[in-house]
Amino acid sequence: MYKINAAENAVLIFSATGFSDTESKVSKNGSISLQRKVDELENVVVTAQGIRKKQREIGYAYAKVSNEEITVGKSPQLAQALSGKVSGLAVYNVNNSVDPAVKIVLRGYRSLTGNNEALVVLDGMQTTSTVLALINPNDIENVSILKGGQAATLYGSAGINGAIVITTKKGQKGKLKVSYSNSTNFDQISFLPQFQDTYGSGSHYSASFGSAGYKTNYLDRMKENWRPFENQQYGDAFDGSQRIQGRVLEDGSKWIIPYSPIANARRKAYDIGVSTNNQVSFQGGDESSTFYMSVENNRINGIVPNDKSDRTGVRLSATKEYGKLLVGFNASYTQAGYDRTSSDFYSDLINTAANIPVNDLRDWQTNPFANPNGYYNDYIQAPNFNKDNNRQKYLDANIQGNFDITYKAADFLTIYNRLGVMNNVRTGKNRTGKFLYSDWAKKSAYVPAPWDWANDYNGINRAGTDILGGVTDYSNTENVLNNEFQLQFKKDIGQFSNKLILGFSLYQRKTKSITIGSTSVVVPDVYNVSNRQGELTGGESNTLERKYGYYADLSTGYKDWLILNGTFRYDATSRFYKPDRPTNTWSYPYYGLALSFIATDAIPSLKSNTLNYAKLRINANKNGNDNLPLYGLDLTYPNGGGFPYGNIVGLTVGNTLPDANLTPEFVTSYEVGGEFQLFNNRVNLDVSAYTQTSKGQVITVKVPNTTGFSNLLINVGESKNWGYEADLKVQILRKNALKWDASLRYTYNDNKVVDLYPGVNQFLLSGFSYANTNIIKDERFPMLRSDGYVYAADGSGRRLVNSTTGYPLRNTALTNRGGTLPRHMVGLGSRFTYKDFSFAFNFEYRGGNQMYSDLGRQMTFTGSGKWTENRVPHVFPNSAYLDGTGKITDNNVNVREAEYGLWVDNYRLISENFINNAWFIKLRDVNLAWNVPASLVGKTKIFSGASVSIYGRNLFTIIDKANFYTDPEFSFTTGNGQGINTTGQTPPVRQYGINVNLIF
Repeated sequence: MYKINAAENAVLIFSATGFSDTESKVSKNGSISLQRKVDELENVVVTAQGIRKKQREIGYAYAKVSNEEITVGKSPQLAQALSGKVSGLAVYNVNNSVDPAVKIVLRGYRSLTGNNEALVVLDGMQTTSTVLALINPNDIENVSILKGGQAATLYGSAGINGAIVITTKKGQKGKLKVSYSNSTNFDQISFLPQFQDTYGSGSHYSASFGSAGYKTNYLDRMKENWRPFENQQYGDAFDGSQRIQGRVLEDGSKWIIPYSPIANARRKAYDIGVSTNNQVSFQGGDESSTFYMSVENNRINGIVPNDKSDRTGVRLSATKEYGKLLVGFNASYTQAGYDRTSSDFYSDLINTAANIPVNDLRDWQTNPFANPNGYYNDYIQAPNFNKDNNRQKYLDANIQGNFDITYKAADFLTIYNRLGVMNNVRTGKNRTGKFLYSDWAKKSAYVPAPWDWANDYNGINRAGTDILGGVTDYSNTENVLNNEFQLQFKKDIGQFSNKLILGFSLYQRKTKSITIGSTSVVVPDVYNVSNRQGELTGGESNTLERKYGYYADLSTGYKDWLILNGTFRYDATSRFYKPDRPTNTWSYPYYGLALSFIATDAIPSLKSNTLNYAKLRINANKNGNDNLPLYGLDLTYPNGGGFPYGNIVGLTVGNTLPDANLTPEFVTSYEVGGEFQLFNNRVNLDVSAYTQTSKGQVITVKVPNTTGFSNLLINVGESKNWGYEADLKVQILRKNALKWDASLRYTYNDNKVVDLYPGVNQFLLSGFSYANTNIIKDERFPMLRSDGYVYAADGSGRRLVNSTTGYPLRNTALTNRGGTLPRHMVGLGSRFTYKDFSFAFNFEYRGGNQMYSDLGRQMTFTGSGKWTENRVPHVFPNSAYLDGTGKITDNNVNVREAEYGLWVDNYRLISENFINNAWFIKLRDVNLAWNVPASLVGKTKIFSGASVSIYGRNLFTIIDKANFYTDPEFSFTTGNGQGINTTGQTPPVRQYGINVNLIF
């Protein structure tokens, strides 16, 4: 309430930030309702180095994600919450566990072998991806996504891949406001490979073709292949009979169960994951100060039994004004503990036949058939014992904070300094329990009558080697110091507005890692390195890097419709520094220009009810990048194998020789784009096209061993990266209580290896000998290659087989299968609001890439894969063979042994079988919320606001029909060689839960 003295009938104009101006005639008493602006063109965006700019001033592509968008699916980690919400941003959820692995990439890969991940900036401080798993998403005010090189030039080499700029909440002036939130979340496996449930355990025990005793009937061979102790599943068909599993125990016990498949036996071995998140926040302030504090606890019990994590964090921020001086700080402490199995639980399960009730064998301590001395499988350890006996426990303790001070020295000059620090300590213990097998298990366990014909030997095969146990303790410490000093000038000259920022940046990162371990445990269950036999293992590493840079950012605007922005930075980096090296090898300048043209302001006649706003932008820049491993200029001298041995020291020279003339690489970028508002500001369209060229990349190439080294680290190689982006936002309905918004985002990105080292046209990036990712001249990268079929030369696509055995022929040469990074990404989101109810969802599509599933290869070996189910004699599909004259002939020859030889000895070895299109469609998040009406909340006299919501994440996933294996997003590495998955990735889950928010 307030009073205004004015003449009668005078017209007052009411205005406020974020609201449309409203005119009203003077009256003695009255209330005014302001409407929020439909257009948000004047919103301020936090750009590089914390520089705040109006949207119209920005000459490059960016995106801004609000807290509401981040928390719609209640993801406990920020990275996953960003999936599908920004064009050009790929969040690779590489693995699923209580500590999921995530990789964030903006606009694809530029570097062939170096870092391609976006820089993470928290409240202006350059930090590392460590914070993504530790920060509370509810503490975030918004996230600015700076996509191109011009956007991140001011961050130096660290910003070469774009930047994720996180701004946390700072509190609001006014009385104390207390908020409490609880989320309870359930995780359920959403996707498992297709398993066969027709055949039981067995291997190739029947006599081979051509040998004595060979049986011509495949059913007879399958019966002979059955064994009660096999990990492979190539026995005869399930028939419901009572059969023994394993061998007779020392007390005479026999595990006799139905020879019948158990529905979803492997799925039941996993749990329904449950996580709870509780947090409370306090904020308020007076006319000259604000404060904000939050406390959060997030607990997860994962789908792998006994896997869990617990994160507790506290964040405090405050600001205070003293006349021309504004000071503020932001500090947080987070402690996150993890307890996970280090065994391959997934692999153990696919080595278990479908009639084994794995879920009933969890109590291996008291159940003799679940205990290693009695477990049925001769070759693979009991899954539940293995996961419990091999554990990794670690604790992250993270302290992070910054202190900033702003002084308004004059109308045209502001002095600013921000000091940020981070300390992260991870302490962990990996352990394997000691287990000594009984003599009975080693030598005497047998298969009794009437199955004694299958007793090929006495004793359990795997019991031949005792588990001696082991323990490894480690401590990793990371310290980051980042200081930014700026002089901020602002002066208008005539019709020109000018902003100049001069800055000095200092960045230092120091790490220390210590490991000590033992490969044996003397006293069981005592996991201390002193409880051991033999020598200790371990090591230590220390790193220190420093960078400093001078930078300038100048923006000049003419009548606020033509804005030119120039950036310049001069960097120096310790990665390339040596006292005897020329200055230009470790310090380097780079720069950029961006131009924004507001066409509808420059030419008012363009503006209409159809076209309300049009902005065109163009930018070009050249960025330096110190993409060199720490201490990469120096030869290494590691210990030789087996050394030190007692008091004897043995050192060897590393295999990589660094080139004496190594220098930083440079990336040149060009971008054009436009922003448009249409139909009375209800439609917003942002489009961009860009290209980036990286020259002088620092990569390792193979050289002749006669040089004394096997590899050379050198500036070679050139890559090109290009793409297109479009963001469309539409306000479909704006009628009283009903509102409906929708957004559509499209990204196309591709790359190419332009040049490599003379005489080197390709090299391996990662993977296996039979399927791997590569860097290949004139191709996309990473490029997936594998062995495959031999095809008929007539172009029919038929696969050639051996005319005698009917088995497919294998082409051992590796063939290009396609790039592993998605070319196309689409995000679709929508939000409906009706009175106190709201409903929001986000979909994501990715495609145009290939994947290789080693999981499929392993499931073929074990015989657990559904595709191995055709074990009757048959002609290999779509095949032909060469007759004696070389003529291609339609194949009518049955495979010799479809019950084993086809799948294990042939099909499994052809990696092409496990390569698929990697496209997917996911419902990333969905949320249905009810804001409790004020009339109901007020009756409590305790709360000032309340809301309840139900939500879900990744509720369904649609993939290629030929992908029987896993989530295409999963990968066995967070490095550049993505596109290969193994059993090391925990199966994907769908998540759903309920959230309650209360405001006091």
